[in-house]
Amino acid sequence: MILIGADGGGTKTKLAAFENGVRIAEALAGPLNVRVLPPEEAAHNLTEGLDALGIPWEKIAAMGIADPSLDDAVGEDDEAANAFYRILAGRLPFPVYARSDVFITLEGLTRGGPGTLVIAGTGSMGMARNRAGELRVAGGWGRLTGDEGSGYFIAVRGIRAALRAADGLDRPTALLDALLSHFGVRSARQLIPVLYGEPEPDIAAFAADVARCADDGDPAAALILDDAADRLAEIAALLVRWAECPTVGIWGSVLLRNRRVRERFETSLHTSCGEAEITMPSVPAEEAAAEYAHKCMDGSPG
Repeated sequence: MILIGADGGGTKTKLAAFENGVRIAEALAGPLNVRVLPPEEAAHNLTEGLDALGIPWEKIAAMGIADPSLDDAVGEDDEAANAFYRILAGRLPFPVYARSDVFITLEGLTRGGPGTLVIAGTGSMGMARNRAGELRVAGGWGRLTGDEGSGYFIAVRGIRAALRAADGLDRPTALLDALLSHFGVRSARQLIPVLYGEPEPDIAAFAADVARCADDGDPAAALILDDAADRLAEIAALLVRWAECPTVGIWGSVLLRNRRVRERFETSLHTSCGEAEITMPSVPAEEAAAEYAHKCMDGSPG
């Protein structure tokens, strides 16, 4: 039996195929977050990724998706997500089972047991399960109203700091030159049509430039990263206390690849919640998504 798992993201999606639990193929595709792109485009990205796996669709039993645009508390009222999955149902000859990326990754961490998972990639969110099997979420409000500590959050803070420096409202910062270079313009005012153009630029990608400026000793960039880490730690501490379980899993590019954020997150969390035990899920999100699809086929999704 071949199952597909997809780890969706705001900038890319990782897919993997598993035959009887063994990974046999993997591929990368575009984003599938319907909060930042139309459902039709998200569906096109996913089907392109399926084609890239090189496996005939008729041999696939089911697919599981760790979807960054889903909120497990919203359910059937989510019109954009409903449109996306209607499109998939009309195109794919096999069932698709989806939950939020934080739910799926938490499953990969605790295997249905208690614990907390904090994701910080393009967006951010935390989820915990207690010993009674109850779930609680924190964060995940989206790029316009939350996603604190995420790549988008860091990038926007970096852009604001650069533009305040350009206006002379704050001290000079290396973020300004980094911003102009990143978007390929010569002056700050030329950024306006770029940032508000169509299609919307990949704002979150500037987070990597903020990190480089911090590594080079820029105070403004360092403050932004420290603030991001503290906010993620605040979410984690809240959920650890609620779940009454010390296990804290971390996932996403900001926490896994940004050394400064990771170290500050760990320090901040241990300061406020000394019992926390920080770890990484032993099963990657795309594999956990495939396992979730298998559970759904067996009638025990959890």
